Amino acid sequence: MDSLEINLVRQAQRGKKEAMEQLFLMEKEYLYKMAFLYMKNKEDSLDIVQECILRCIVSIKSLKQPQYFRTWMTRILINCAHEEWARRGKYDLAEEEVFAAEEAFPREERLDLYQAIDRLNFHYRDIVIQHYFAGNRLNEIAQMLNMPIGTVKAYHSRAKSRLKCMLEGAQ
Repeated sequence: MDSLEINLVRQAQRGKKEAMEQLFLMEKEYLYKMAFLYMKNKEDSLDIVQECILRCIVSIKSLKQPQYFRTWMTRILINCAHEEWARRGKYDLAEEEVFAAEEAFPREERLDLYQAIDRLNFHYRDIVIQHYFAGNRLNEIAQMLNMPIGTVKAYHSRAKSRLKCMLEGAQ
């Protein structure tokens, strides 16, 4: 995070609405993509982003280290997604695509992958989404999820093994 963003976070913590607005304008695409990875459709993703932003606005003063704003905000977004999943009691399949790079795989394979990811427990699913789709390093994920790095590495390894088994079974 650069010094401009850190300065904006500090201003937002002091109650400057313009700084908060600018922060969310800078992060809006990232937030939507992250929400879509969890919710798999536009409407639900937008609802999750809105809920995340509201919670961030309410609790911005609780952020202790401004340089970790994105990590903090992502954790809030993940919590919003988990709450929505728990409320529904189920997960939806992908209805549209967010990342152009995924076009390299046939739609059936992508759906198999999404279904397999959805069947993982939420700890494994969070790590897979944050690592492979969001591009976060494991140490960043550990910080984001407030877990020891060893736990994140173990979950990552287990998630890959389970996905491999599920996908081999789908063929």
